[in-house]
Amino acid sequence: MRIVVNDANILIDLVELALLPHFFDLQFEFHTTALVLDELFEEQQEALTPYIDQNLLKVSDISAEELVEISKLQIAKPKLSEQDCSAFFQARAKGGTLITSDKNLRKYAAEQALEVHGHLWIFDKMVEAATISPQRASEKLIELCEVINPRLNLPQKECEKRHTAWQNL
Repeated sequence: MRIVVNDANILIDLVELALLPHFFDLQFEFHTTALVLDELFEEQQEALTPYIDQNLLKVSDISAEELVEISKLQIAKPKLSEQDCSAFFQARAKGGTLITSDKNLRKYAAEQALEVHGHLWIFDKMVEAATISPQRASEKLIELCEVINPRLNLPQKECEKRHTAWQNL
């Protein structure tokens, strides 16, 4: 099963969009780090607790040795937070795909030849797997861009392409 490692921004937006059930219905092995989880507000953590309890979202504690490696990453890339570096580190260590919308983290992951995707990929996967209807995906994508996270700056052409394609499904 494909491993995906989630950064905080993705989890936060999925909580706010009320899309967690649809996301965790995807056939992936979901991971994050305790550092990433600690970055979330209490109510966001509570929304994720059922998925953690069911072992659908695996939360890795960071060992002292791993923390040293994460710190080295952060020193080399000061624009990345400790949480960002922990997600990158975990994705690389597990041979997984990094899921983030953080521009600096995405760029660094791509430079390091680590597979990385963001919000649009998640929406695509939910529609492909029919965990969400195309119409609902379109509505939620609009909500994400206009209400939940207007500073996300998803590529407008890519969003429009999906809206058009999803109307025809």
